[in-house]
Amino acid sequence: MSLGGGTQSTVLALLAERGYFTHRPDVAIFADTGWEPQSVYENVNWLKTVVSFPIVTVVANPDQSLREAVLAGVNVRGRPWLTIPAFLADRDGQAAGMNWRQCTTDYKIAPIRAEVRARLGLAPRSPVPPATTVEMWLGISLDEHVRMRIAPDRWIINQYPLIDMELTRDDCIEWFEEEYPDRKLPRSACIACPYRSRGAWIRFAEEDPEAFADAVQTDHALRSPGHNATRMFRKQVFLHPQRIPLDQAVAVDISQNTTTDEDHWGNECAGTCGV
Repeated sequence: MSLGGGTQSTVLALLAERGYFTHRPDVAIFADTGWEPQSVYENVNWLKTVVSFPIVTVVANPDQSLREAVLAGVNVRGRPWLTIPAFLADRDGQAAGMNWRQCTTDYKIAPIRAEVRARLGLAPRSPVPPATTVEMWLGISLDEHVRMRIAPDRWIINQYPLIDMELTRDDCIEWFEEEYPDRKLPRSACIACPYRSRGAWIRFAEEDPEAFADAVQTDHALRSPGHNATRMFRKQVFLHPQRIPLDQAVAVDISQNTTTDEDHWGNECAGTCGV
């Protein structure tokens, strides 16, 4: 199973351990971007102590985290690019779309796929035998069913056990709170992920001020004159959907008591982020 380390994938792992399904995963794979909130790392470490199947951590580039790549303005291969789906604005401050999202593919899907291939005994770039199939569990819940997709690799069959059980994200939270009242579930999203809603940014700033400060620093860096994003897009780059500096946007939303939770997770159809 693909383990994001957040709410749904944690509950999925625990349900599997409790015998809610006919079998358990052979392995849960956590793709570490190097930029998750500390609560996610703590949650994954805790999970390792309560499930019997192995949980392994994989990385896209052991020499450079996603944070380092974004600040340097390069992709996972070191070429100039902005990997995250940041919000763009023209010189007049008007919305100019979003940057193409590549972080999920490079930092989540690719290392998970490489781990699966290695466990099948396949060398890099070698063909997969025709009769080989792998069942991949993804922690997408019923309320996010629009994120269901057929895997691009024909030998991988995506499965969505939470949807089969008709469980929503709220159902997962309710079950977890009943079973583990002394613990709190995190949301698996990189510290500077632009897919956070305005309400989620407020909660993030209040609950994890140190990580939020990191996101603010990144947001300002993206608009610095020497950053590759500035030169490539010739537009202003922002983490917040309002397309103003992150710290200012959150301060305004707090003062105006903004609670909207409209976000962009429907655009993240790979099923490996936000769960």
